[in-house]
Amino acid sequence: MLKAGLTKLSEEKLYRSQNNFYENAYKTGHTPWSVDGKPSGNLQKSLKEIAQKLPNRIALDLGCGEGRHSSYLSENGFKVIGIDMQETALKNAGRRKGKGVLYILGDIFRIPVKENSFGLVIDYGVFHHIRRKDTKVFLNFLFSLLVPGGYIILTCFSRKFRHANGKTYKNGYACHHGHYDRFSSRKELIAIFSRYFSITGISENSDGFYNMVLQKKIE
Repeated sequence: MLKAGLTKLSEEKLYRSQNNFYENAYKTGHTPWSVDGKPSGNLQKSLKEIAQKLPNRIALDLGCGEGRHSSYLSENGFKVIGIDMQETALKNAGRRKGKGVLYILGDIFRIPVKENSFGLVIDYGVFHHIRRKDTKVFLNFLFSLLVPGGYIILTCFSRKFRHANGKTYKNGYACHHGHYDRFSSRKELIAIFSRYFSITGISENSDGFYNMVLQKKIE
């Protein structure tokens, strides 16, 4: 496991609070987003659809947690970097099977790699914890990491998502127990991502998640 420094953005009060929330969750084992440790069905389906179109087989797993998607990608022939701010999660990830995975303890706003490195980025649950005002910073960074024609497979909360407290939030965001959640509409997601990427797939499931496949535009 490598360690990387934090940006000033990640050291702001909201993100520090969010980091503490997840640190406690992994230490206590209360991580429902880890489900059974298997990769999401959406990832598997989307990857099969784009596998032959990827410009390379180098992948970045943002907010990789305990490594369920990093491990799956590695087992399917990818070289993988998984990054997360939670040391406990990454230690658990390191115990999983799968060669060719490098885990980095660090900041999703600053990853120590060259631009235009990845043919694939996985975002399963990072975007919906990024403040709206930080969206452009986040997307510019993602765009710089992908090679031209590279893909993002992204899953995020929709406006129909039922929060852990049982509520839905039609106003688009909530701060709950020290962390930030954003809830997006289809129209909003298309408006945000189409500035940077071609949207090759978007669907909403019954659990209140949007699943998207995005391709970096080739200039």
